[in-house]
Amino acid sequence: MSSREIAIIGIMLGLALMLELIPIEMPTVWGMKIDLVAVPIIMAYLLTGFVGGLIAVLLLFAGLSIVSSASWLGAMMKATATLTVVFGLEIARRITNFNFENPERGRLIRFAVLAYLVGVALRIPLMVALNYYVALEIWLGIPQEKVVEAVEQWTGVPFWVAIGLPNAIQSVIDVFIGLLATLPVLRRVPHLLE
Repeated sequence: MSSREIAIIGIMLGLALMLELIPIEMPTVWGMKIDLVAVPIIMAYLLTGFVGGLIAVLLLFAGLSIVSSASWLGAMMKATATLTVVFGLEIARRITNFNFENPERGRLIRFAVLAYLVGVALRIPLMVALNYYVALEIWLGIPQEKVVEAVEQWTGVPFWVAIGLPNAIQSVIDVFIGLLATLPVLRRVPHLLE
């Protein structure tokens, strides 16, 4: 890993942790919040590649475990969800052969939409399972067999919708705002990809 990649990951991690501490968020009933925290991590992936993105996600988990009010549990959930977005982006990049050095508008749109669809197809089932089997039992302090009932009672929608919809919305933010934030940087500083 080059010093440039290390610097980019460090800057993006610092920005992600700062966004965790700034209250720009929309909370859900059971503890998840829709926010901008993962956007710099997605930018780190887009600027450094797959390995850099994985390292950034691991560091996000460590950093959030320290600074987040949701402790290690919230950090685990955010990092795992962000990891699915990184996998979605990488799979879409390989399928579409998308290249940031010469991003055509049509190819960029195909790449972004495919990345979102693949990422959300990975994220929603994983987040439903993790919320049911791990997170909500600990977070809410109720037995696992009561988790679905409690969430459905609070939200008025099926459990999978209550978990899946906010995660789908968060994925829109992660993918599309991550791309929209990265492209102007690359236009002004194209040597970041070298």
